[in-house]
Amino acid sequence: MPDVLHLTLPEGRVPVRVSRKARTRISLRIANGEVKLAAPPGVPLAELQRILELRRDWIAQQWRAAPIVSEALPERVSLFGQALRPAPYEGKRRSVRRDGDTLWLAGAIEPAEQRALLAQWLAREAALYLPARTAALARHTGLIPREVKLANARGRWGSCSSAGVVRLNWRLVQAPVAISDYVIVHELAHLQHMNHSAAFWALVGQHCPEWQARRDWLKQHSAELFEIG
Repeated sequence: MPDVLHLTLPEGRVPVRVSRKARTRISLRIANGEVKLAAPPGVPLAELQRILELRRDWIAQQWRAAPIVSEALPERVSLFGQALRPAPYEGKRRSVRRDGDTLWLAGAIEPAEQRALLAQWLAREAALYLPARTAALARHTGLIPREVKLANARGRWGSCSSAGVVRLNWRLVQAPVAISDYVIVHELAHLQHMNHSAAFWALVGQHCPEWQARRDWLKQHSAELFEIG
């Protein structure tokens, strides 16, 4: 069984699969959301961990850019932190219907099509929820953006431009409401402070006192939220 190391990125803790091969060089490869390291048999794990730390920035860049392709339908997806079970059924029209904790998928035969259908459904739910929730929090905080848009960036949960445009990753709709609220407040605070200064974090803390715990949750669960789409 191959060894597994871990590297902590801004998005969370990422596993690194280590394979031992008869070779003279160490190589890194990022594919399908997974970091793979090939090394000669005699190199200690501590040395490989040191190399990972040295290549952290490069790994983070490549990991964010690497598309995740899976042929299997996930056993569950989340909406507002609630676990839902996807279940395909026969039907000509492509659709998703929620029945309690089950998401019935119709019109998609292949697993890749089913995953795409799930992503589209989650993105629609995000379009209904995130802008409206942002408007509510903007009224509460007095931090009013010029516009709110959904984004599809990999490895970035939100952004705020100097023009006052807030962008939120649609995948946030999978997280508990408290977590997406933290991201929204974070971006709204950038309307007043376009940096991560002490004043910025004080403003975030004013409207989201538990921001540190919520940020930690997001780091720990980011890989799960990026599994779809």
